[in-house]
Amino acid sequence: MVGDVAIEELKVGGSIRLKGPLKARSIKAGGSFHVDGDLEVEQLEVGGLCRIDGDLKAREVIVGGSIKTSRSVVVEKLFKVGGSANIGGDLRAGEVRVGGSIEAKAIYAEIFKLGGRANIEKVEAKHVEIDRNSEVRGLVFGCRVVVGKGAEVKGVIGHDVVVEKDAEVDRVEALKVKVEKGAEVDELYYVQEAQIDRDAKVSKAIKVDKLSVELKCEEL
Repeated sequence: MVGDVAIEELKVGGSIRLKGPLKARSIKAGGSFHVDGDLEVEQLEVGGLCRIDGDLKAREVIVGGSIKTSRSVVVEKLFKVGGSANIGGDLRAGEVRVGGSIEAKAIYAEIFKLGGRANIEKVEAKHVEIDRNSEVRGLVFGCRVVVGKGAEVKGVIGHDVVVEKDAEVDRVEALKVKVEKGAEVDELYYVQEAQIDRDAKVSKAIKVDKLSVELKCEEL
């Protein structure tokens, strides 16, 4: 992925600041790592603090500490956050897993799994899992979307949507939707089928002809 490599391997235990654009094979930042400009890297592991004043392109990014970029991030495979990530633009990745917190304008991925908090305008992924007690301050678009127990989401538009026990969603649009016991949905719009537990709290459920947004999904 990386051509004209300037750095094969860089390990940061203290503090370092480099001028970009920078290309590297592997970077392990256990201390403070700052790039003034764009960074292109095969593997980036952040255990401390990482700041990139530009775009980030990588094959894989693992964040156990904190990462902040002023612009967009493109990751070919996995973007995994156990700590915190603040993305100045959009995040595009094959798979996004967040166990801590993430902030970005938008997230586009094949798979999105959240076990923490996401402050974004929207998430678009084929498969979305919002784990127990997680929170999405934005809209979720997906082919298969599961809002886990006790999770909170502003809005969901999907082909196959499950709102599990005690989860809260302001608005749901789905081809098929299941709302479990104790879940709360303010507005529910469905095209084909709605399974609503009698102990769920759904303010209104309306059958519609189609979703307000066209999703590119194979039939589930």
